[in-house]
Amino acid sequence: MSKIVMILTNYFQPDLRVYKEASYLAEIGHDVEVLCWDRKNEMKSLPVEDVAGFRVKRFFPYSVPGTGIRQLKSYLSFILQCKEYLKEKQIDFLHCHDLDGAIAGMFLRKKNTSLIFDMHEYYEGKCKNTFKKMITKYAVDYVQNKSKSIVYVNEIQKSNIKDKNLSKLIYLPNYPTSSNFIGSDKSLSDKIRISYIGVVRQLNQLVNLMEACKNIPDVVVNIHGSGVQYERIKSLAEKYKNVRVTGAYHYTESPKLYSETDISYIVYPMDNIQYIAAEPVKFFEAIITKTPMIVSKEMNISKMVCDENIGFEVDGSSIEEIRNLVQRVSSNRDILTEKVENLNQIQDYYRWENVVKNLDKIFES
Repeated sequence: MSKIVMILTNYFQPDLRVYKEASYLAEIGHDVEVLCWDRKNEMKSLPVEDVAGFRVKRFFPYSVPGTGIRQLKSYLSFILQCKEYLKEKQIDFLHCHDLDGAIAGMFLRKKNTSLIFDMHEYYEGKCKNTFKKMITKYAVDYVQNKSKSIVYVNEIQKSNIKDKNLSKLIYLPNYPTSSNFIGSDKSLSDKIRISYIGVVRQLNQLVNLMEACKNIPDVVVNIHGSGVQYERIKSLAEKYKNVRVTGAYHYTESPKLYSETDISYIVYPMDNIQYIAAEPVKFFEAIITKTPMIVSKEMNISKMVCDENIGFEVDGSSIEEIRNLVQRVSSNRDILTEKVENLNQIQDYYRWENVVKNLDKIFES
């Protein structure tokens, strides 16, 4: 079997998608090692860790986001430390996660080592500045041209790929591992529990949800997760009697969170193609836990939500529209029962076990 080295520019605690890929490859017999960058030195006491049959090796060039040239120096230091570490190692595949990981991989690859570009996002869509978008597009194209295989998660990532690289594509959507959600059957509650479960980045959309539900007596809003807007949301939530903000959680806690959720709130700002095209993990988690969802109208997934009748769509910028929807469900809970039944019909398709074997196409040689 093959020696696979993964490059990851976070500190892996764990990065769930990377964990699922690495553990699968280790399970089928590959020698897998993940080299990761602990920018804030949060796990300096654990430089090496054995996880689910593979090894994690951390490097600690200190960096704080937004520090410009210092951050670049830290990134280059990470690359140089990885290069030194790999100097005497024979590697078959360099599996690079995200664009910054792939750029690092361009400096780290050796002769007879195949480069894998694992695209977790649509990178051009994140750029509002035209010049930055152009540079990002050039970097993405360059890495794709040099890669043996390109892993992608949704259709919009294919929109700008050159024809000569289309044959390199391997589809690996963010489906959840079903075994991780044993124990997610709904607990009983006399309240309708609307939960946001994930990274807390969206300030306005979460504030609008809290504001819309504040005077509906049989509704509780839960916000689970940490992120750049967590402290702000936590502070604002103090004035709402029916809002609970819990903070960071480990992925093993997800079954319990979904067991206490009647509606999953998946609403983003629609000023960014990245959000419009998103197929977030929480969307598929809602499906396999049979949790009806609220999504933004403009999101691509809203068509499926409506066609399959598994949730609702709203304008996340309209408090009134969110309130009207929640009041309608509150007055007729059979609406949720119908959607749960529809989710039960499709949930088995959206499982990680059904798609992870696509990786075999890359590593079978």
